[in-house]
Amino acid sequence: MQNSYPSKGRNKFFVLTGLGLGLFILKFPGSNDTLLLTIIHGTQNLLSSYYNELTFAFILVINIMTLIVKFFKPKKWGTYDFIRKNFYVKDLQVFFRLISLIIIISSQYGSSFWLDILNESSFEVIEMIGGIIIFITIANLVLPLLSEFGLSEFLEVMLDRYIKPIFKVPGSAMVYIVTSFFIGSTMAMYFAGAQYEKGLYSKQETMKICTALTVPSISTALLYWSLIGDSSYFFKYYGFTFILFYSIGLILVRIPPFSKMDTYKAIPSEPASRTGKLKKAIDKASKKAFATHYSLKNNLVSVASILLSFVPFLITLGTFAILIINYTSILRYLSFPYGLYLKLFRFEDPFLLSQTLLLNSIDLVMPAVILKNLTSVKTQIMMAAITLNQLLYIASFLILLSFHRLTTMKELLIILLQRVLLSVPLAVLWAHILL
Repeated sequence: MQNSYPSKGRNKFFVLTGLGLGLFILKFPGSNDTLLLTIIHGTQNLLSSYYNELTFAFILVINIMTLIVKFFKPKKWGTYDFIRKNFYVKDLQVFFRLISLIIIISSQYGSSFWLDILNESSFEVIEMIGGIIIFITIANLVLPLLSEFGLSEFLEVMLDRYIKPIFKVPGSAMVYIVTSFFIGSTMAMYFAGAQYEKGLYSKQETMKICTALTVPSISTALLYWSLIGDSSYFFKYYGFTFILFYSIGLILVRIPPFSKMDTYKAIPSEPASRTGKLKKAIDKASKKAFATHYSLKNNLVSVASILLSFVPFLITLGTFAILIINYTSILRYLSFPYGLYLKLFRFEDPFLLSQTLLLNSIDLVMPAVILKNLTSVKTQIMMAAITLNQLLYIASFLILLSFHRLTTMKELLIILLQRVLLSVPLAVLWAHILL
């Protein structure tokens, strides 16, 4: 085993990571889509005429299973981890699942004045759901090739020397930045917070990692952009988002409240290794690849869990969000100050765009309701990056507050406000240079 480890691990790292990078980066001949997007779009086109039936069947099964578990509590079902996690749910989740079923039944079979208003609002969301189910399924089956077979470990070693002087955090923080890039910002924040509680990082270092240096994962950005704009612009959008996030981070780590946070940590950092950097990077990546085994079953279970929590919530809130946008002025009034701020930087239709500030506090997909109808690709890219910036840190509040004495709600709100204020002028600046 000892002799076979280096070659097997190294081969798995290069082959599987190379395959993942190829699927995400290489374009299909004669198309603007990457290989992965070609597979996703091909599947979506094949099944697009069945989206309503697919969504209806999915929500119907969820509700039947949920009601059986909720009211009959079959003991044997409780022994299955998947069912226990996804169907022994709180009343609020049951409510969202039932309402989503009612909305879909209405869209399929209901016809009256009030139902027509409801159906007009839900149609767009339900059509979107079919594509999302296919997108999440295929993307999450492919993503482990990038996240699980050593690429994170390779980049962590190769780039750590640049982290300390630029972002004012230890080189080891690179692992959390890479984790957010490939797996998700939530996971990166959780891991960093856990290390803080062990005394490996100071409060200042942990908060910088969690709120100034994490970025949206490739899969999150890919899903978000697929709901908003032309897929051929995805890499331009993600590159713009990447630059915007780290531009904000470069400023935030040098100003209050970060500069005034506690810098004490219980455990000193380890001295830098003198081992050759490239060799160390490949060895660490090979070790990770050797220990990892791709499991189609586990990935499908993971996809199912994501969809079970995500889809009913999106149908219900998405439908009511569109109703509110179309038939009331509540969002426009509440977001008016933000609209003035966008107008200051000459955004087109700033008071419509300002409503995304509130919509992205509900869910990832809500701002897409507005942004996908913009005619300017430049504005789509800018606002998609700005809204994802805000959403990422709204979602992190509960995670960061769960760690003992790491931060306060007041501190997080100040940081979020700073990100909102900085993101707009920086987006305009980078758009002028890059777009």
